[in-house]
Amino acid sequence: MAKKILLIDDNRLTREINGSLLERAGYKTVSAGDGRQGLKELEEEKIDLIILDLVMPDIDGFEFLNLYKKNSLTQHIPVIVLTIRDSPQEIERAKRLGAEACLIKHKMRPQALLDSVRIILGE
Repeated sequence: MAKKILLIDDNRLTREINGSLLERAGYKTVSAGDGRQGLKELEEEKIDLIILDLVMPDIDGFEFLNLYKKNSLTQHIPVIVLTIRDSPQEIERAKRLGAEACLIKHKMRPQALLDSVRIILGE
């Protein structure tokens, strides 16, 4: 059975591109346009991995990490942060809040995302 990945990003095109990449690699994807919708998807779907943007309206990535870690039903799900922010302080903050990996959108090749997903999912 294919692993299911939740893509949380307010940029629809980013969700579509990454979703297509992951689906071609054999994963199933679910998308959310912000942190609030992402939390709702976690309640409705069995998710194996989360790919999370930090910069979003309403509930941003940092707040999402705080909230999902407080829920015993979701806190075990690994998170890859995929963001435009490349400040070392923000990357460190995301990791302190539980992100397994942090990738910078404008510096990342698509293969790096797939490699990170496979490593974190133990494949």
